[in-house]
Amino acid sequence: MGRRKTLRSNKYPYHVVARSHNKTWFPLPIKEMWEIYLSTLEKVVRDYNVKIYAFTLMNNHFHLMLETPMANIDEVMYWIMKTSTLEVQKKAGVLNSIYGGRYKSSLLTNASYRANTYKYILRNPVKASLVAEVQMYPYSFCSLFGHEVPVIASELIDLFVFDLYRANEVLEWLNNSFNIDEDKSISQGLLRPDFRYGKDLRNRTIEPEIIHPRYTK
Repeated sequence: MGRRKTLRSNKYPYHVVARSHNKTWFPLPIKEMWEIYLSTLEKVVRDYNVKIYAFTLMNNHFHLMLETPMANIDEVMYWIMKTSTLEVQKKAGVLNSIYGGRYKSSLLTNASYRANTYKYILRNPVKASLVAEVQMYPYSFCSLFGHEVPVIASELIDLFVFDLYRANEVLEWLNNSFNIDEDKSISQGLLRPDFRYGKDLRNRTIEPEIIHPRYTK
C-alpha cells in the first residue's frame, strides 16, 4: 500500500493521530510526556501560527485537532513529531524514534464533522475506561473545563451552530456518549484523508447528529 496522500488546507482543521512503536507505551511516564507535548505545541503555535482545538494524550498515542493557516500540515506535523522525539530521547535515554510510523490526518470540511471529531477526541479516555467523565482526565484540554487550560487552546466556534454556547452545556454534551453505530461511523471516517462518515451494514451512510440533551432540531 502506498503512502496516504496529504491534503493541504488553510481553511479547515484536521484530526491527527500518531502512535508509538507497536502500540507500546511511550518511554516516559505520561505526566512527563504531557509536559513535553505542551511545550512542543506552544512552540508550534508560536512559530507556525497554527490553531489547536483539542489534544488528548494517551499512553501510546495522541489525538490532535488543529488548523494550519499556512496550508502546511506535513511541515507542522514533521516538526511536532521530530521535536517531541528529540525531547523524549534526551530524557529517557533512548535512541530510536518514539513513533511507529507517519502520522495520519483527516481533513474536516464541515461543522458536523468538526464537532463530532472534537467530541470523539475528548471522549477517548472515557471510551478506554480510564475515567468516567471527560473533565476527569488530566492529559487532554479544551476551553470548556473549569480547571486551568493551556493558553494555546482555541475555541471551536462550530459548536455554536448546534446551540452549544455555555461551558456546562458543552460539557454535558461531551459526556453524552455516542452510540455504537455513531462511534464506528466516526472511526471509519477518520481513516480517510478527507473525512466522511462511515457506512452501516446496509450501506446506508450514518451521519451522527449533534444533539444536546435539551436541544432538538
